Amino acid sequence: MTTVVLVIAVMVGAANAVNAENTSTVATLSNVRDYAATSVAGGTNYAIDAGNLFVGGAEGWTQVKTPKDVIVGAVDVDTNSADTIYIGAANEMAVYRSTNAGRSWERYSLSEDAIGGVTDLAFDSYQKLIYVGTDTAGLFRLRDVGSSLILNAQLMLDEPVLEVAADNTGAGTAFARTEWTLYRAEGYGLNWTEVDNLASTPTALAVADTNPATVYVGTTDRGLLRSDDGGFTWNLANEGLGFAPGTRLHIDALTVDPIQPDVLYVASSYIFGSTTANNTPSTIAMSTNGAAEWAVLDEDASLSGAVAELLPVSGETGAVYALTTQTRSPQALGSAPVFTEDTVDNAATASVALNLRGLLTWTIASLAALALIFAIVVDVRSRRKSERPSTTLSPEMVSNRS
Repeated sequence: MTTVVLVIAVMVGAANAVNAENTSTVATLSNVRDYAATSVAGGTNYAIDAGNLFVGGAEGWTQVKTPKDVIVGAVDVDTNSADTIYIGAANEMAVYRSTNAGRSWERYSLSEDAIGGVTDLAFDSYQKLIYVGTDTAGLFRLRDVGSSLILNAQLMLDEPVLEVAADNTGAGTAFARTEWTLYRAEGYGLNWTEVDNLASTPTALAVADTNPATVYVGTTDRGLLRSDDGGFTWNLANEGLGFAPGTRLHIDALTVDPIQPDVLYVASSYIFGSTTANNTPSTIAMSTNGAAEWAVLDEDASLSGAVAELLPVSGETGAVYALTTQTRSPQALGSAPVFTEDTVDNAATASVALNLRGLLTWTIASLAALALIFAIVVDVRSRRKSERPSTTLSPEMVSNRS
């Protein structure tokens, strides 16, 4: 019994020590490539920074251990299960799933023949469908059946998939965007058709979990389009963005608050020039009524470069971060928390605590290992002693002397 207990102690201590050693905490991110905002108040945000997976928010970010040699390119989560995470590899045609918040991962190959990687993920938590965009093999559709992910559809495309979006309302709405074309899912992702009635090139994509689901598409020169019927018809949604006939309103980035589906943020600019196209600096605007009206969020914002992506702070109206073409480090806009020296100090303290935890767990594991060795030695010696031949004394018959 002592041996069994010590073996378990060694295994647990070593596992905790390895996890602690491979975990780091930082105050802010510097090279964000994908972001999955929490869909519940007080929930967990995930971000991809320089090929690594992080969990956290304004209070700091902690790295999540992922499979060895995997460069993480995309992330999404199951809104009905906080511990279920999906990541796509940027350096292979594979998706990984964790059902325990990243403590262990399962690998699922998309293609053994194609060379490339995953560019974006979108998980439909209602239908348990995951849509995977890639750079060389088009779009894949998998179903999460609990025990495994089953690959059952692929759409081959001639250009990389830039964005994938799906709703979580049960309608099965899903869209994928390339540089030049928007595609709509039919039959819950078993078939795809090209959306040809935008009258412009798509530049941004978002699906809001309203009832019914609302689809938003940014365009090159028509501003923002909205669809309430699954992408069959589109209406302009530019009130307050300054769009007027004859102007070319370009949508640089677009996002929806996962907790408040009527709250949206958009980065827009104007294209001007007859022979050479130029863009004005991006203006960040917010809508709290499903894009019916827009208001400038931060007129004094000074951003380095055009906005490439917007990251909402879930459930906090007016709080959003911007990534630009010149820096992928999140820049706070509106009421979003700004990273201060205190944040940096807190992250440094947390990092030191993690290192101490790693040292402590290694120490406990080492002591448990020594105790295990001692118990085995004592056990072996006891067995050897018990197996030695014993000397038995035979009774002698004696008689009383008279």
